[in-house]
Amino acid sequence: MAIFLKYGDIKGETTQLTHKDWIEISSFQFGVGRGISSGVGGGSKREASAPSVSEITMTKTMDIASPLLLKDAVGGKAVTAKIELTQTDNSGKHVSFQKYILTNALISGYSISSGGDRPSESLSINFTKFDSEYLNIDDKFASKTTGHVIYDIAESKLS
Repeated sequence: MAIFLKYGDIKGETTQLTHKDWIEISSFQFGVGRGISSGVGGGSKREASAPSVSEITMTKTMDIASPLLLKDAVGGKAVTAKIELTQTDNSGKHVSFQKYILTNALISGYSISSGGDRPSESLSINFTKFDSEYLNIDDKFASKTTGHVIYDIAESKLS
């Protein structure tokens, strides 16, 4: 499995055909939570708060995109970001099974660390809307959308 990021116009070093010039990501984390309270004596009268959508946090190895990502972390403008989780087919081609499109994305956190090897970077991306699409991949590596969620955080609206 490989994870790829396209952050605005910033080019990465991937040469993989379907994600050329994207940024290769080592790890990815995203979540949603909401508070749910139950009335005394039963769960039929539960109340839920608005969802709390986390920022997306990821790690990557330092590459050609690093200086531009750091620049955006200290003063960049909102962009559209795309993240794709892929699996490899029998010919070595990466086929996406999960896609995210982030609207009004801003780098809200950047850090770098190294233990003597190639430095690793951690990025956090804040956004106002996400589009999440899951694609089922069959045994011939053809993909078909089987789940799609679009949520506008600014308007607290699911579509």
